[in-house]
Amino acid sequence: MITKKNILIFFAGIIFLVSNITFAQQNFLYKSSNQNNEQNNLAGSILNRIGMGISSGNVSEISAYLNTQTYLSLANGISGYYSSNQAFYVLEDFFNIYKVTSFNFQSIQANGNMPYATGIYRYYFRGKKDSANVYISLKEIGDTWKITQITIN
Repeated sequence: MITKKNILIFFAGIIFLVSNITFAQQNFLYKSSNQNNEQNNLAGSILNRIGMGISSGNVSEISAYLNTQTYLSLANGISGYYSSNQAFYVLEDFFNIYKVTSFNFQSIQANGNMPYATGIYRYYFRGKKDSANVYISLKEIGDTWKITQITIN
């Protein structure tokens, strides 16, 4: 027999289930938002470390972030895709020839799927001061960010 008490218990159960499902979805969205913020913070931190490596002319500080195929376009005319080992030596040669005097990022965009940074690379080459624009982009590979492109022109 259906009574008012049974109907109230039935509707209370439905309300309880719906509220738990809604809460679970909101909780998932909250975690997802936090994960995005953590990834953006990580990308920004990695771009800053790469910038410190460039400003010191130390490729070893950058090498951990080189992708298996990184595109390089450099002021000495070198351009193309390089493995992480090849990119290490190409950049090392570049930094040895184009001695950095200063480097700083002008903008860092760490949000989204393809974070990037732009800056100015000031250097000595054959006893003359010069500068080049820098563009660096990252891509999420696994659980970390890797460099997909370095342009210094």
